[in-house]
Order: sequence, then structure tokens, then C-alpha cells
Amino acid sequence: MRRTLAAILVVGSLVAPAGAESLTLAKSYAVAGTNPDGSSYGGSLAVQVISDTTYTVRWSIGGSTYTGFGMRMNDTLSATYTLDGKPGLVMYQLQDGGVLKGIWAVRGNDGFGTETLTPK
Repeated sequence: MRRTLAAILVVGSLVAPAGAESLTLAKSYAVAGTNPDGSSYGGSLAVQVISDTTYTVRWSIGGSTYTGFGMRMNDTLSATYTLDGKPGLVMYQLQDGGVLKGIWAVRGNDGFGTETLTPK
């Protein structure tokens, strides 16, 4: 739990100043991630922008689909989702080339996973 909170605080501290340029999202991304146990996964992510700050997301991973709702602030994105009936949260930081790197956690579970989104 402490590792998860520490990682969330680190990513949260990377939020750009209010005057920074807003992030432009791609419509689809390739997903590469690691689970809290270190195993890896891959898939795709579809994004539908709803407003200047909100969007919906749909992950397709290993034959399963996960949907969520998110918001963005400057170069930081966050989204909620449900995994095995439990709420989860992912936070991404914009990297060069439009790549998004993030961490995710599920309520009540120890540890956190990582995820990289590469625009298609």
C-alpha cells in the first residue's frame, strides 16, 4: 500500500503548471503493461473525447474488455475502471512522441502495475 501511495504521489507531482498546453489524445493506442506480480500483458486502448477535460476509454486485453471514464489536466491523464468487480485507477504522464506512461492500482489489492500507451 505504501508503494502504491508513493508512486501515485510521484506521478501526481508531475502535473504541469496551469498555463501548460493541453494534451491531444489519439483515438487508439497499443498497450504494454505489467501486473503487480511482474507478469506482462498487451492489448489496445480506444479513446473517445467527450469534452476539453473528459474522455471515455476502452481497453481490450487478453480477450477481455474494460471500460472507464477519465479526465485530463495539462499533460496528466487519469481514468477509472473496474477489474474483477473492484474499482481501479490509472494515472498517465505524457512522454515524447505522444507516448503515455502510467501506473495503476485496484482498490484493496497490494502493489501496483505499470502501463505504457503508444499511439497507433
